Amino acid sequence: MYQKPTQPAEIGRVIEDAIAIYRATFRRCAPIALLGALSSAALDVFVVLFAQHEGLPFDSLESSLLVYQQPPVIALALLQAVVMLALFGSLLATQDALSSGRQPLPLTTALGTGFGRLGRCVMATAIYTAVTVVGCLLILPGIYVGNIWSLYPAAIYVDDAGALHSLDASRRLTSGHWWHTATVLGAGVAAVLVIAMVFDALAGGLSLVGSAGSPGLQSGMQLLGDVVDVFVLPIVPATLLALYNDLKLRAPPEARASR
Repeated sequence: MYQKPTQPAEIGRVIEDAIAIYRATFRRCAPIALLGALSSAALDVFVVLFAQHEGLPFDSLESSLLVYQQPPVIALALLQAVVMLALFGSLLATQDALSSGRQPLPLTTALGTGFGRLGRCVMATAIYTAVTVVGCLLILPGIYVGNIWSLYPAAIYVDDAGALHSLDASRRLTSGHWWHTATVLGAGVAAVLVIAMVFDALAGGLSLVGSAGSPGLQSGMQLLGDVVDVFVLPIVPATLLALYNDLKLRAPPEARASR
């Protein structure tokens, strides 16, 4: 059972805390993750049906990329990404309430928090993405900035920080702890990638029983991935929250998030 730490911990302990948060809060997070999986499923089904309606092939990486470049698909994908940001915030708020020993958030309250702070999260995400992408053109600056600003969702959904304040709070909390931050978050991302690899293996086996380009098989493979999302989606917010709690114990009061 997770207990909120009272002093900074080593990397291994922070990762263990992330696992404990995930396990302790999964039952409450599952309905929110299911909504995320359903939104992904809706997009996936639309993409397959759109490709079929437009007569576009969907049986290779190159042809799939062509489908995803179509304006209707891009528009719906952006909308789904915004919804996923709100659900990510709902997961963070739910996990924070339970891991802090407070009363569990009702589903409607958690969703209200996620969507209520969505505007500032979208703004912070847009800044984060733009600066990181530009930095990635020079490789190292992008990696550096992407890491020091990575805690902004926790600042927004745990401490109710504004968009710009959340980025600054993340920068201050990670100051002097770059490798600590990168290693813990890397463990969370690695867990997601391992599950994705297992799913890809299952999807590959599924493709052996039918035509790889058939709409039915494509839909089945996409929906299988959406089911996996129910278990995958709470992993990153749990990791982010465990790291955020740890770094706040290392930082002076003025480094903590504010509106």
